[in-house]
Parts: sequence; C-alpha cells; structure tokens
Amino acid sequence: MRTAQWTAVVLWTIGFWASSAAADDMPGWQAFVIRNATSSGDPPTITDHEGGGKLFGITQGGQKAAWGTSLMDGKRIGDIESISIVRDPSATGWGPYMNFWVTDGLGGYAVLSNEPSHTSEWLPGTPYNTTWDILKDATVWVYEVSNSVGFKLPNGNTTYASLPAGTLSPKFSFGDFADYIISPPTTHWGGAGAPDDLNAPTYTAYGFNWVFGDTQGNYLGGYLVSDPSVVPEPGTAVLLLAGAMGLWFYKRRRS
Repeated sequence: MRTAQWTAVVLWTIGFWASSAAADDMPGWQAFVIRNATSSGDPPTITDHEGGGKLFGITQGGQKAAWGTSLMDGKRIGDIESISIVRDPSATGWGPYMNFWVTDGLGGYAVLSNEPSHTSEWLPGTPYNTTWDILKDATVWVYEVSNSVGFKLPNGNTTYASLPAGTLSPKFSFGDFADYIISPPTTHWGGAGAPDDLNAPTYTAYGFNWVFGDTQGNYLGGYLVSDPSVVPEPGTAVLLLAGAMGLWFYKRRRS
C-alpha cells in the first residue's frame, strides 16, 4: 500500500477508536453471546486469556458466540482490504467463520457467511489472514433472509428464503456482493442464530463478526483467538485530505 493510503487508514482508524462506544479489550471490538445451548440453555463461555486474546468455549450444541465490530458499517463489501484473526494452534473445532450483515438497499437484510476452516477454496495460510484479492473469489452463503421482505440478490432476483451452505444454484462469491453495503438491522431480524447480542438491553448487532459455534457437533471446542482485524480501503475523500495535508507540509518545508 502507498504511504498516503497507510496515512489515511491510520487517521481513519484512530478516529474510529476514539469514538467507539462499544470497546472491548480490543478497541472497536465486542465479544458477545448469540445463542445458548439448545437443550440445557447454558450459555457459551467467553473469557479473557491470561496470555492475551479470548477463549470462546462452545461445549454444547446450539451454543454460539461472536467477536464483532462496527468498523466496516456503512462501507461496501468491496471496500475490504484485509481480514484477519490469530487462531491459536490449541483451538479445537471448526471456526471461527465470517458473518457480514448487509442490506440490499430496498429494506432487506441478510448475513453473508463463509467458513474458512471448512472449505478447500482457501490457500494455505490465507483463511484467517486474507485480502480482498482472495476473499472476492470465496463462496458466499446467504442467511437470515426475511420470508416477507425478501432480499435482492446480485443476479437481480429477489429471494424470500436463505441460501445456506451447500446451495448449488444460485451460487455467489464475495465479489458478486462487492457493491452491497455492510449494515446491521436496527431491530431484531432473522432467527435465533443471527449474529446479534442476546444479552444486550436493546437490539445490538455489528456489521462484521467472527462467529464461534453452531448446532452441529463439529463446532464444539475451545477457541483461543486474538487480534481480530478488518481493514477497509481508504475512501477517496480521506485520500484527498491526506494528499492535501502532505502537499501543505511539503510547501511549508520549501518556504
């Protein structure tokens, strides 16, 4: 990335951190419970690890938790520059996997999902440290579609049902959704597994989430993770501002 772009990212990120009201131990990130166990009602456990990071404990079917951020809210899927999280080798079970809340701009919302640890389309070393050039070709599954409002797909059709893992037609990649805006709904949307905060006093959801657990047995395990990150490409306005500042400093040094 060019120096001006790095400058823009740093300035934008500092501004976001300073204004974030939902800070966790990682600035701008919040760990939360999505769903308790199906049979017992026991919640998943989320604990700070003494060596750093967080330990997400998924011990029963149905338990589900996430580490989410609003850092990308209002930006396009195609504005993503990179996504990463450090997954400790001691972690067991599949995951975490990606969940993006997006809007079709017509009142419909959906969750775009991909599970890096459960697919062969990721190159070695890239599932949890990826860039847009890789992500754009990764498969997308579409969840939490309202059967009354519907959701307009990139092919122009409107679906009134989710397109879960295993759907062969239509099949989409993140690149197909490049122009969709990352935006969580402001009121409850979708089922019990939708990535929103079960214990928040009012409806709370984040545009991007690393998600742990689900209903199947292969998701059971302990996930020790740290340093979640999602970095946007700097916007044109910020680049212009950074450029103007650079020009001002240059002229000042010459005068």
